[in-house]
Amino acid sequence: MDTQRDRLFIALTKIVRGLTKPAEMASYLGQLGVDHRKYCVQPAMYPAVGQALIATLRAFAGSAFTPLAEQAWTSTYETAARLMIKASQEAGASTPAYWTAQVVAHDKRTDRIAVLTVETDQPLPYQSGQHVTVQTKRWPRVWRPYSIACRPREDGLIRFHVKAVPGGWVSSALVNHTRVGDRLALGPAAGGMSLAAAGKRDLICVAGGTGLAPLKAIAEQIAIDEPSSRSRRHVLLFWGARSEAELYDLKELWRLTETYPWLRVYPVVSAEQDYRGMQGDVGQVAARYLPNAECEAYVAGPAAMVWQTITALSKAGQAIERIHYDEALLVSRRPGGSGT
Repeated sequence: MDTQRDRLFIALTKIVRGLTKPAEMASYLGQLGVDHRKYCVQPAMYPAVGQALIATLRAFAGSAFTPLAEQAWTSTYETAARLMIKASQEAGASTPAYWTAQVVAHDKRTDRIAVLTVETDQPLPYQSGQHVTVQTKRWPRVWRPYSIACRPREDGLIRFHVKAVPGGWVSSALVNHTRVGDRLALGPAAGGMSLAAAGKRDLICVAGGTGLAPLKAIAEQIAIDEPSSRSRRHVLLFWGARSEAELYDLKELWRLTETYPWLRVYPVVSAEQDYRGMQGDVGQVAARYLPNAECEAYVAGPAAMVWQTITALSKAGQAIERIHYDEALLVSRRPGGSGT
């Protein structure tokens, strides 16, 4: 339960940090409420969680948790609970608590990395850059989040890039024990890392490992949204891995660059000295190639890599409000900062 505990901590701290952004928080809390449906969370359960939260704050904050502070926290939690309950009830009128899907392709690219394509029994709405939670029959009631690696497709197929990590129950099951024809369960789409925040500005995308998935989806979305624009934005995609062998999707990326000249891909390897291309930390490398002061940055990958990249881009002059990432996927605790 360590991972679930950390995600709860992140959700709570995001709520506290985002109190000055009511619209953004309403959207975030709405997504949480909709996602809770797959756990069979009922409205009557929210007060119990609120009581536990206040009791915890009272126990650990000591004298700093004044009656005024308790009143503020209680009011804040009640408002958050109302937003989550409302979103859950509205979603229940038109969408299932979760989607069932069948694996239609399982392409094992390396010993630890696989690309899965699934077909849902009914359409699952999402935006490029978002993630869903996945449950396998091997581990019932255990859900893990994975970014969707393609734009919304006309045929409804959904693709995931999965790396089996040590101790990763769901990731190991998906990579090593899942076959074509197997059934999965998918939670509702969540996350705010989408193209909406970028307008028509150029993008610098920085991916680490399977963090390539949402950034590839965003690139595909640009190709669909701007099919004939001569002034289409430029997209620089820096993709980092420890070794060349772990650049599992490079052939597909080269194909995309041949089709879409506005997309430029830069593979970066960090632990292979005889690699002929760019070497080093992918965030540090990307920071040296910011296209212009008005560009938007998108970052995805392991938590440590994301935080390091944000720091490197900020030092290079990238405005923090123009650095976007999916905070819900980062289970590492880190104070400060914000993202979409």
